[in-house]
Amino acid sequence: MTPRRPEDSTCVLTYDVGSDPAPIQVSLGSTPKKATLYITVTNHRQSAVQVESVRFSFPVGTGPEELSNNPGSAEPQVDNDKFWRFELDEERPGSAVLTPKRSATLSGGEQLELTLAHIEINATVGTSRLTVEEAVKNEEPGSETWPLAKVPAGFTTGDFRPERILVQSGKPAELTWRGDSRPGATYTMLHDGDPCDVTNVRYWESPLLHRDTAFALVVEVTEAGNTAEYAMTTLVTVARPDLVVNDLTVNGNTTLTHFPAGFDLGDAPERVYTAETDGFLVGHVRADQEVPEAEDPPPTLTVTVSAGGTARVTGVQSRVTERAPGDPGSRLTAVVPRGATVTVARAGTTPSTHGLSWLPFGTGELREDPTR
Repeated sequence: MTPRRPEDSTCVLTYDVGSDPAPIQVSLGSTPKKATLYITVTNHRQSAVQVESVRFSFPVGTGPEELSNNPGSAEPQVDNDKFWRFELDEERPGSAVLTPKRSATLSGGEQLELTLAHIEINATVGTSRLTVEEAVKNEEPGSETWPLAKVPAGFTTGDFRPERILVQSGKPAELTWRGDSRPGATYTMLHDGDPCDVTNVRYWESPLLHRDTAFALVVEVTEAGNTAEYAMTTLVTVARPDLVVNDLTVNGNTTLTHFPAGFDLGDAPERVYTAETDGFLVGHVRADQEVPEAEDPPPTLTVTVSAGGTARVTGVQSRVTERAPGDPGSRLTAVVPRGATVTVARAGTTPSTHGLSWLPFGTGELREDPTR
């Protein structure tokens, strides 16, 4: 489950924005509700990017489009305070600015974790926003806007996921989620076909799929004439999909997909592999027992794909045990190009179960490097 990304970004770097709780709940009564925004900044370029400043702003006030009427409650935090400064701008309430302490850069594949913690949320349901304004050396200024839904206090929704992330061509996807039912709340499924009203169910079977398909579940909650819109997305991969190509020349027999090969790390905390063909690496991790909030990290599975001078990291964590029989827990999917070096690692002190599946597009294995 991932939040829906902005489509009109002009930024050089990639920004991922999440919240806790998700969605954000408005304040009720004299005790304000608080929320934390988590921002991941990633340089997906192969070359380093020299950041001059990045400003993160939310509207201030008591209305449906404003996030908080106490912007000073926000506490900016950065995971690398040796080289970066992340501070509130006292001259612009509701704004925090990231700047390098020296001439810091983000190298290719590098990430930076930012937090705007303990923001006091106002009492009006609606949809606010977080605006990102980026200044990078030798580049035009960029910006993007992330919606921030503010739902009524106590309203929750989430866990939007497919029962299986890989389905055979000509079969449907089965999607589940959780969400409160209340007057003014609607749930709509968006996909390749017509939108589908799923307000009264928490399970939905898609039409028959013949290619990889993205799904978005849009939750709208209306109160006092104001509407909060919160969207979650997920992706289902189709084995042996129908192909749409412009130019394709095949001289002789060829095989594009093969059966998945399952494996795990055994007792090793990390193993390194080399991809002999393009493919997907699918993994999951599940805690064998409930993990206390104080434990850091919880059971974690991480896949790092290095190719062409760029390293991309995909990871998942698990703090809860099996929700239902056969539940694999937290899952990830990594795109692996031919010739890439793939490092798979796991961490955490709580006992856990994990597994991986290699889905090759051509003939070739994900071969372990015995020298590492």
